[in-house]
Amino acid sequence: MIVGTWRLADYYMEGAPGEAVRPLGDTPLGLLIYGPDGYMSVQYMAGDRPPLASENWRWTTDEEKLAAVRTFGAYAGRYEWLGDRIVHEVEAGIYPNWIGTKLVRLAVVEGDRLTLRAERSDGRPPTPVLLWERIR
Repeated sequence: MIVGTWRLADYYMEGAPGEAVRPLGDTPLGLLIYGPDGYMSVQYMAGDRPPLASENWRWTTDEEKLAAVRTFGAYAGRYEWLGDRIVHEVEAGIYPNWIGTKLVRLAVVEGDRLTLRAERSDGRPPTPVLLWERIR
């Protein structure tokens, strides 16, 4: 069963040349929530992001904002669980180009672990792989 709350355990790029590429470093943070109502939400980020100079987001510099966004991803919307894959219908997200699209994620559930991989096409960049552990 996919419904529940999941914590990000690992994130790497599969098929990258050379060593494993870890876009969010060795200690990524993230939460993925699949509700029984068919809606989902995901946030993922580097675990070692430095704090901003200001306590208020509106008062930070553009450089600080850009640095924070470079190591953060998030989107939400409806989802459809198809057993071996999940289709995320993006309704809101940090990447404007994803809004209104369907993101297909190949899925493997093993106990309290969920592995999601983006569908890969020839000639495309390396495939992101996200490993999640159930927390609820």
